[in-house]
Amino acid sequence: MRHLLLSTFIKLTFCIVLAAHSAQVMAVTEDQFRVHGLSVFKEDQAEMLESWLSKGVNATRATLGIYPIPLELHLYPRKSNQPVPWAYTRRDGKGSVHFHVDTRFGLKKFVDDWTIYHELAHMALPYLGSEYRWFSEGFASFMQYQIMAKAGVLKGTLDERYQGKVAPHLRWFNSDLTAASIAKRLMDNQQYPAAYWGGAYFFYYADKLLAQKHDTTLTELISHYQDCCRSKDDNLTDVIASLDNILNSKLFSELLRQYQQDPARTLYPESFE
Repeated sequence: MRHLLLSTFIKLTFCIVLAAHSAQVMAVTEDQFRVHGLSVFKEDQAEMLESWLSKGVNATRATLGIYPIPLELHLYPRKSNQPVPWAYTRRDGKGSVHFHVDTRFGLKKFVDDWTIYHELAHMALPYLGSEYRWFSEGFASFMQYQIMAKAGVLKGTLDERYQGKVAPHLRWFNSDLTAASIAKRLMDNQQYPAAYWGGAYFFYYADKLLAQKHDTTLTELISHYQDCCRSKDDNLTDVIASLDNILNSKLFSELLRQYQQDPARTLYPESFE
């Protein structure tokens, strides 16, 4: 019963938040992001890029909630064999997201590309520092598919996508070393797919625990987090404490403890089917 009440509380609180913002929704939609760099593109290219960014921001907002500050988005032309060959976030000041784009590709190719959803997901959390890059990249990797599924552009099911990405890297975590130390070492050695998707398993596992123990989802929790806590949190300790406080549970602090102290093989499955 407590879990049902908690889930109802989270959902009701989120609805109240949305209602409180209803008078501002149009303004938020229009002002949710500012674009820099459009002047170097032709008019039709600029219009296409603005449409892509708008779709990406609104898809992210529909999944992870309304971010407390507008997004600063920067565009740069770059020829490549894909629509967004390179993108990254900067966390100086209020933070910004930078996209190198090839406008020879059409709008659908941009919308179907995972990159924008990954980078915008990063901004749902504060900068966590280099020590916890595995955590922040794992979060963004997990959330990119949640956002794409919500937007109707994900090919295949969520479980199929996660299994396909995580399974090839399970061998790294079949170890008595801690999962956090393994993920950090992989990141330091620039073995990024293994680090990203090994880190994403933290959130896959957390999402399953939330469903089992609290009748809610990680995306619902992060949506609530945007309103209550995002603007005040500065580091991973803050984030974990805020998520636990929303749940009235130690779920996230205990899971992080396991990642930092327990053998990785006790957390990761031998196979992912």
